[in-house]
Amino acid sequence: MIGKGKRNDSFETPNWLFNKLNARFNFTVDAASTEENKKCEKRLKDGLVDKWTGRVFCNPPFSQKKEWLEKAHKSIESGECDLCVMLLPTNSMSSTFWHDFVFGKYHYEIINTRVFYVDPETKKERKESDSGTTVVYFMKKIDAREK
Repeated sequence: MIGKGKRNDSFETPNWLFNKLNARFNFTVDAASTEENKKCEKRLKDGLVDKWTGRVFCNPPFSQKKEWLEKAHKSIESGECDLCVMLLPTNSMSSTFWHDFVFGKYHYEIINTRVFYVDPETKKERKESDSGTTVVYFMKKIDAREK
């Protein structure tokens, strides 16, 4: 996660969570990271501007959830991107942008345990969290009518 807003916008995804997701999806690019905390070999320098291709992992800055959700949605719908798996705070499910870009369009699941993100300064998980974590799976739906 990298961002320009709140301090916790730079908190990193814990390795155990990324490894579980990566084992299933084999990501090719990290859309929202720094060179120091990237989870994939390839990273985007500016994930909101750069073109998303391949299989994207994204732990966006939580202060910019709407912008990152919109980018994922547009990248999938345009066909530029095959897949994006994004981590979001569960409390974002009540927002209008959740309904604009996720609800009824993509699959998602709420992680059944509290995720503690890694403080970039101490490199330790912060045992504070005011929301659960939801994983959104952005993938274009299969249209069986198209052959």
